[in-house]
Amino acid sequence: MIIYNPRWLNNLFTREQAATAFDQGYLRREELDLVNNKYPVNFYSPNFFIRIGLFILTVVVLLFSFGLFSLLFLTSLDNAIGGLAIFFALVSYAILELMVRSKNHFRSGVDDALMWISAGSLFGGISYLSNAGGLANCVLVFVIALFCSLRFADRVMGILLYVSFLGILFFACIKLGNSAKAFVPFVLMIISGIIYLLIKKTRQLNVNQLYHDCLQVISVAALLGFYISGNYYVVRELSNSMFNLNLAANESIPLGWFFWLFTVIMPCIYIGRGIQKKDITLIRVGLLLIAAMVFTIRYYYSVAPLEVIMTAGGIVLVLVAYGLSRYLKAPQYGFTNEEIRSIEAKEKLHIESILVAQAFGGQQDPAPGTSFGGGSFGGGGASGEF
Repeated sequence: MIIYNPRWLNNLFTREQAATAFDQGYLRREELDLVNNKYPVNFYSPNFFIRIGLFILTVVVLLFSFGLFSLLFLTSLDNAIGGLAIFFALVSYAILELMVRSKNHFRSGVDDALMWISAGSLFGGISYLSNAGGLANCVLVFVIALFCSLRFADRVMGILLYVSFLGILFFACIKLGNSAKAFVPFVLMIISGIIYLLIKKTRQLNVNQLYHDCLQVISVAALLGFYISGNYYVVRELSNSMFNLNLAANESIPLGWFFWLFTVIMPCIYIGRGIQKKDITLIRVGLLLIAAMVFTIRYYYSVAPLEVIMTAGGIVLVLVAYGLSRYLKAPQYGFTNEEIRSIEAKEKLHIESILVAQAFGGQQDPAPGTSFGGGSFGGGGASGEF
């Protein structure tokens, strides 16, 4: 299903692991070169700034092309705009397939722009022609984002896929009647939790290697969505505006105590679970949600002027960060202030033996002076000899 060469994607993943192992001192330069030679990658992937330039240039060219093409139907543009958008989406997608298959573009900026222009034009054309409502628009976005996520493993499309799925559930629950509206936050929380747990399980599958980045951002979005779905501010204000509760300024929502408890405790649970599991994603999301918790409390209860709270909070954060960086100069309980680029701790511990075995196994002769076996080179039981 994925449009990019799966073998090159696997090779790219292996080379990234090798580069990480080299940065951490697990591999030597000649070993890294051997891995790169054994696992070739022929994608066209320019650096970040060129990618941005190609993206902007492609978008400008496509928009001007659409504008010139629309001039042909200027007299009946209101009636033809939907069909023109769909036709333009199909042409853009055909060019996208051609660029990826024949020119081997991979996150070059050109393929990104073509994908987003084609997806946006298709959505706009169909939505305009069908005069779709909220639920129909969410279904349409979900279908387009699902296809683009599977076909191109795009990370932003993965986030859009998750958000549109929650939108489908939200509008579907609303249509079930007033009694179902009270359960909307709980439905969204449960679904977000299930999505996060399912993605954690897929890390054992080979397909995860091809869609690793896409699944990673969806898991982060699920963590954020789980909290946002039960945040007191979001639940109260959204319910008040969309469900016409007409609450007074100091009036709470039903089960307000539960949502307040959820708002305050959940960031601490994220951080605690992240420390327990050595999961940096949970820790970072938990720290981000601490700010959301403070904002929610400050919005309804003014303890002190905002300037005072921000200044005091900044001082506390600086002191905590300084103390932790000094404390973690030497690794403590599996934590360190040194940058760790590896994804999994298990991969860090065994990356040297895995990559070297892949690089030399069966087809390459070992370098002079390098001996394998006996636990003397990499992996568990290494004696430090090389």
